[in-house]
Amino acid sequence: MKEMLFTKDESKFIKDCLQYKIQGLRSSHLQTIKQQKECKRLIKKFERAEKTIKVSSRKGKGRGLQYWVCDRIAKIFGLEFVQSDDNCLVHSREMGQKGVDIVLRGEVYKNFPFDIECKSCESLSIPDWVRQARANKKENRDWLVVFKKQTIGHEPLVLMDWETFERLFEKGKNNER
Repeated sequence: MKEMLFTKDESKFIKDCLQYKIQGLRSSHLQTIKQQKECKRLIKKFERAEKTIKVSSRKGKGRGLQYWVCDRIAKIFGLEFVQSDDNCLVHSREMGQKGVDIVLRGEVYKNFPFDIECKSCESLSIPDWVRQARANKKENRDWLVVFKKQTIGHEPLVLMDWETFERLFEKGKNNER
């Protein structure tokens, strides 16, 4: 099924319709009891979707994704990711600071050619993310956006430009020969 987005007014209208449906059903018939429960379930689903997440929770989600990315990059290089170690070659930038979200140092910086932005959110703002990643990348490096959206799946996804993908694919293809 296709994902749908509703405005607040549309959401309120649908909830009101469901509430009206509940009131109009006779509770004596088994089918109408099932329909009432389904209407109530849908109303609760709309109410949950309308709740906004606290800023601290938002930052916590973002921080969690940044740590996950740091850990995965560290494992690629056979390192241990320790956020509290300021000398760690892979580090997560503190929330709210300017620059890329993942700080790479030393050999990891030389061998991992990406400057990374992390996004963990439910609304996709891909053009904004790409602009931010391009603005934060350093010269002679590629940008990469790692994002996670709960309704898409549990694994984070990667966004990059086609030229970078093509170059990596060709490099991999040449290494197989």
